[in-house]
Amino acid sequence: MIATSPPGDLLPDTGLLVHPVYLAGRGDTATVYEALYDTRGWGKATTATGLMFTSPRQDAQVAYLPESRYGGWKAVQYRGPLGTPLWWATFSRNTPAEITSAFTTALVEGLPSNHRDFLHGGPDLSSPAGALAERGWQTDDTAMYLYQRSPDGHAYFALRKGDLDDYMELEGEGPAQWTMYGCVDHVNGERWHADFTSATPLYLVRKAVLALSSTEPVERPLSGIPERNLPYVTVSPVGAGTDQRRSAALARTPHASEAGATPTIAPAAAGVPVSGPSRRR
Repeated sequence: MIATSPPGDLLPDTGLLVHPVYLAGRGDTATVYEALYDTRGWGKATTATGLMFTSPRQDAQVAYLPESRYGGWKAVQYRGPLGTPLWWATFSRNTPAEITSAFTTALVEGLPSNHRDFLHGGPDLSSPAGALAERGWQTDDTAMYLYQRSPDGHAYFALRKGDLDDYMELEGEGPAQWTMYGCVDHVNGERWHADFTSATPLYLVRKAVLALSSTEPVERPLSGIPERNLPYVTVSPVGAGTDQRRSAALARTPHASEAGATPTIAPAAAGVPVSGPSRRR
């Protein structure tokens, strides 16, 4: 499919359906909060470093940490209440919200059974790599990594090969087991990325992978799509209207603007460019 970038005479808040998701921009992070806010028993707190959500058993935390090395989100599960970490997953600040929310939603659903309900049989048993292969992603095998790349070459999922001490991995002193990222310039371009340590439950990684490789378009205002990505995305206009559930979640979210919420989408005539200032290409 040939990418069709939006015309230059659209208003910045024009609502667009964008594909692929990995080039669509950060999006509305209210979708990341929804599962955490809507699940009974999860504690919520605003801290000096960001936002913190704690599971009912205090054996898992999900945090928005804007001042951390890469900003964005971090999820951690512990052996017991606030005990030794078992695994962590991080999502940099520009990770599309659909990918992060797929992971956090699956975590909320699977944690009460300690992931047991997702480990035996059913579609969630298949590997992340298998899911990508089924969707036509190509495999590149190197000495250190097994890469799977999207058909357009702008997104990757990488499996680290070889052994790494679990403690070093959890301390961030070496690469995580899995990494996914998207960018249009692999040498100099800015990219978003997400990392998952080796003990991360496989079905959680798979949920993120399915969101990464989804062929469904996502909604963004024109201003929410990174300018460097415009020549590489396929877009179509959407009508006016705001998702009431998402708006309610955003309204009750502390520091929502710092978390990367997108502006309200303005009306756009379907298929008709809206006159206004041109964007620099």
